Amino acid sequence: MSLRNLSCSVAIVSVFAFLAGNPAAAEDRGAVQGLVKDASGKPVTGAFVRLKNADRHLVFMVPSQADGRYQLKDLPPGQYSAQAVGGDFESAAASNVQVAAGKPTSLDVALTAKRGPDLPPAWPKRMPEAQIPTVSLDLPAGDGQELVQQRCTVCHTPLPIVVKRTDREDWAQTVQAMRINMEAAKMPDLTEAEAEKIVDYLAKSFKPSHPYDPNSRLPHQLMTGKALHYRAVTYDLADHYAEPHDVASDPAGHAWVAERAGRLGRFDPTSYDFIEKAIPPGPAKEGRQHLGNPQIDGQGMLWVADGPNGRWLEYDTKTDKFAQHAWPPNSGHGSARGNSMAISPDGTIWGTGLNKEVRMLNPATGEWKFFESPSAKSNPGAYGITVDGDGDVWWAEDRADKIARVDPKTGTVEELKIPDVGTKAYPRRMNIDANGDVWVALWNAGKLMKIDHKTKEMKVFSPPAHNGGNYSVVVDKKNNFVWVSEHQVDMIARFDPKTETWAEFPLPEAESDPRRIDIDPTNHNRIYFSGDTAGRVGFVELME
Repeated sequence: MSLRNLSCSVAIVSVFAFLAGNPAAAEDRGAVQGLVKDASGKPVTGAFVRLKNADRHLVFMVPSQADGRYQLKDLPPGQYSAQAVGGDFESAAASNVQVAAGKPTSLDVALTAKRGPDLPPAWPKRMPEAQIPTVSLDLPAGDGQELVQQRCTVCHTPLPIVVKRTDREDWAQTVQAMRINMEAAKMPDLTEAEAEKIVDYLAKSFKPSHPYDPNSRLPHQLMTGKALHYRAVTYDLADHYAEPHDVASDPAGHAWVAERAGRLGRFDPTSYDFIEKAIPPGPAKEGRQHLGNPQIDGQGMLWVADGPNGRWLEYDTKTDKFAQHAWPPNSGHGSARGNSMAISPDGTIWGTGLNKEVRMLNPATGEWKFFESPSAKSNPGAYGITVDGDGDVWWAEDRADKIARVDPKTGTVEELKIPDVGTKAYPRRMNIDANGDVWVALWNAGKLMKIDHKTKEMKVFSPPAHNGGNYSVVVDKKNNFVWVSEHQVDMIARFDPKTETWAEFPLPEAESDPRRIDIDPTNHNRIYFSGDTAGRVGFVELME
């Protein structure tokens, strides 16, 4: 049963300010404009110009236009750093660019310095996927090796450990996340001494393989066509380890992220403000929260799984009120956590979980139902989920390269094998188009797949980016464009099914880790993304 009106205010802002937005949204803005030139003084079209306001946690980027001209508008006043990147060259970084309200700042930039090495397609802070099949699963010798073997490889193989390359701070966060998962699985926790020893071993054995370069994923090809006319805006969360894994937009056009740190965050694309909302307290200890994938319906109701606290949460983005839906005790279906959620037109809420099933909640009655995959015994995976035009529920079985479908009326579950794509497909997230057909991101194959929900025919499409790591899909049902996050190359792509043509839009900084994307319902040219390991949220916006 629901326990409504259990809201929990945060000290960051008052409830009134949270709902009304920051008055700074109406402040006067400034602009930076100028010319991008090469080393010989010739103008360069299609280069990137990036501005960063460290005080506001904001980054803005646009391509240079005809004759090398660029203009970055709608900038909050303040101090910025600036750099241009185009082809094989970049400009020197300008560290003190002053932006004032109501007037443009002039800044010409010259591409005179050779760019650093490219970062190959990869999961952030991991080895490139092409190298992973050859990596040894043997943990290197060292103090802590045995402890890691005993405690860290109980739920998974050594593979997630040996492919990662990062610093001590990140390893400490990884171990903390592991402890959260252990608690959710009711496994014995590590002692603080054990955790410290494990972090020391991991930080010494698997160090970063290269210094960070924010330009290392920007393409060397100059932008042309549709990709010439867009801007990118990003916001870095103050808590770098908040893990905003997923994003969803509300009817007013705000982007909401579910932080695995146990908060909801809202990004306003007009004021560029980011504010956070604490969830109602539960049995999970502070620092042991883990919110899942948020979904928002047309009335502004946000749904999210809260596994450590044994519930699904319902949050009214308009009235700032929570409702809790307790996970059924002794259900035999694991915990309340899961990978993805979907809201059916009939009002039922669906989620994937336990690596083999989908769960359904009827909020009106409090009834829960569970539907297992025919391959349940082999744990085929349960990842992205969507509801097709007939009300049937589809989900990705990522471990088995299959797609499952359940008819809620009969409870019948069937599986469909993904066509041969030359490698393991690894389906991630999915969405439907205006016709009710299903679109699926094939992460490992770096492709996009369409499923006709009537005939079940599957068709696969390949984007320009090779091994892009297509992670999630959202469909602009108004204009019939399919948007895909290219996770491993830090781009967001648009596919036109009518012409079968692509346009790819790079994000401003490497390893932004774009996971889920969503369309702003008030502006179909604005596509939000969330960057989990980057602690980032933002958007690309076509200036058409």
